[in-house]
Parts: sequence; structure tokens; C-alpha cells
Amino acid sequence: MGTVLGMLVLASIAYLIKKNTGLHLHQWFSKKYQQHLNAKK
Repeated sequence: MGTVLGMLVLASIAYLIKKNTGLHLHQWFSKKYQQHLNAKK
């Protein structure tokens, strides 16, 4: 049951990010990670 709830939570987070930024979840993570690396320099 916990797995089903976890998947629903992840799906809703992915949907909200897609709706707000226009990016898929993996693209959003890549962008944030790139910003993090650039900030360290």
C-alpha cells in the first residue's frame, strides 16, 4: 500500500512541475543540478 501512495505522490509532483515549468521531471532535475554546479564555481 505504501508503494502505491509513494507512486501517487511522485506522479503528482511530476505533474505539478510539468504544469508550472513546462519541463519533465528529469529535465527539471538536470537544470537544478546544473545551476548547483555553476554556483559552486
